[in-house]
Amino acid sequence: MSKKKINPEVDLIKFFFSIIVVLYHSKYIDVVAAGGKIFPYGYLAVEFFFMVSGYLMAKSSVKYDVARVGKSTFDFVMKKLKSIYPYFLFSFVSAFAVRQVIFFVKTDHSIIDFCKDAVLATSEALMLMKSGVEFGTIYNGPTWYIGAMLFAMAILFPILLKHRDWYLNIGSLVIAIFGYALSYQEKGHLNYLDWSGWTTMSIIRAIAGVSLGCFVFALVEKVQANGVALKKPGKVLLWLAEISVLALFVVIMQFEGKNSFDYITIILDLIICFIIFSGLTGVQDILPQKFCSFLGKCSLLLYLNHRFMTRIINHFLPDLSYEHAMIAYFALAIIWSVVAEIVVTVYKKLSAKLLPKIKNMIFQ
Repeated sequence: MSKKKINPEVDLIKFFFSIIVVLYHSKYIDVVAAGGKIFPYGYLAVEFFFMVSGYLMAKSSVKYDVARVGKSTFDFVMKKLKSIYPYFLFSFVSAFAVRQVIFFVKTDHSIIDFCKDAVLATSEALMLMKSGVEFGTIYNGPTWYIGAMLFAMAILFPILLKHRDWYLNIGSLVIAIFGYALSYQEKGHLNYLDWSGWTTMSIIRAIAGVSLGCFVFALVEKVQANGVALKKPGKVLLWLAEISVLALFVVIMQFEGKNSFDYITIILDLIICFIIFSGLTGVQDILPQKFCSFLGKCSLLLYLNHRFMTRIINHFLPDLSYEHAMIAYFALAIIWSVVAEIVVTVYKKLSAKLLPKIKNMIFQ
């Protein structure tokens, strides 16, 4: 098994699924929508990200103090928030600016309207857009995933700390099945994120996905504890199984009509995550770690900075052909992802230098 601290195959598959999400949202480009959707059920790719987050949460939980569950949970969630929020905020501000420019150009939008929109965008800026506490227009829809994931972790992390053995071995699976069952009974598919009686289905979906990722962690722990290893033929067969599962996943995302195949993909995600994190194929040992890590970073940047590009194309480049619209879509998303990385990197360096000085000026 791999001794690498970071599994490069995880980053590679994350990038694969992020491209699927980007292609899925191309349906919002008018000329693309008219010609047929690409990956019409690409929203199913999000479950993989939830499971990876759950696995990594379970893995890192051993570093936290079990005796101080509240503080440990706060510290864990804040650590995740600090790493993600600068990128989230940049993409939110960008999406908000794009919509406001369109409003000013295409309508009689006024400064007062702009101020109202800015105030009403508070829920999205605070990652509350799919919590149930939401108001105003949603500007960067795909980022619901991040807020839902953090909510789920805030609920599940203390359970993980306090009841680790029960939660990892059976509780995580029971909670995942319960959560997905609620989603299924509500609409029969996973692409329903709104309020449903007592919470939003986005939170339920996140809790289920993160829990399943924790269950995968427990399975991998069992494999490692038993010293399971494969010879070359076994590694090849397992790798071929992984490729086959990924291929089946892609096929299912092309199926027409809302149906229970959404829930088959959850099983496929579980299999993919187990194979990758177990390290049994040995693929992670031959992948270039730095390049895969770069792709992993790209997956986050593309996820955050692609949706509002469809609005730019629809409103300012409406006469593009299908091919040119798709090229522009990806080109704009890539360019703005690079800008996001530059801006956030500069922010981090400046804040590291300036924040201590500002604190010394204000506090004794």
